[in-house]
Amino acid sequence: MNRVTYDYRLKFTKIDKMRFIGHLDLLTYFQRAIKRANIPIAFSMGFNPHQLMSFTVPLPLGMASYAEYLDIRLEEEMPADELKARLNAQMSDGVEITDIRPLRDREDTGAALVAAADYTVELDFKDDNFGEKLKKLEEEKEWNIEKLGKKKKLKLVDIRPMIYGLICENAERTTLHARLATGSNSNLKVDLLLKYIYDKLGLDFDYLKIKVTRTEMYLKQDGEFISLMK
Repeated sequence: MNRVTYDYRLKFTKIDKMRFIGHLDLLTYFQRAIKRANIPIAFSMGFNPHQLMSFTVPLPLGMASYAEYLDIRLEEEMPADELKARLNAQMSDGVEITDIRPLRDREDTGAALVAAADYTVELDFKDDNFGEKLKKLEEEKEWNIEKLGKKKKLKLVDIRPMIYGLICENAERTTLHARLATGSNSNLKVDLLLKYIYDKLGLDFDYLKIKVTRTEMYLKQDGEFISLMK
């Protein structure tokens, strides 16, 4: 007999000290929070049952985010507001559930849907002319980088089609707002993009001096980018 279950998508932050928690530790963190909150989570079948949950795209260690996504499956239907309140009561500083919605019938998981993500990148310098330098660089049709392939062989990859938007802003430090391909079909890591830009502009690249924050994730529908929460 088929079980009746209820799927929900959670949006949450991972900031401050919690950005140094790795993906597997984050999984354990949520498993324990769900248990403490007495959430009627569904379990897999078989000899080693586990809670049914799926993160969209694991966040690199040390990167902050205001838009992480987790899909969970429950044995009982719950109001989204109650689910949010009960989980937030178990969260540490740095992790907060900001939104929850039930998934539509037969809706794919966030991991299957995600196509792009937004990042705010605070660079390690201030250059009021950086925007003009970036525009000149964007005139190049190809941005080729060396990347390890499946057999650990280096190959040239054009990352230009994986960049959906770059906007430069100057405040205390020069900041980039980038929308990049994200997901199983096409994925561009922020550090690879930045290394390419730094190398092309003759700048010393030290990723540890750069602050990167993920601010949203999207699916793509009819040519439009739509938040995974909508």
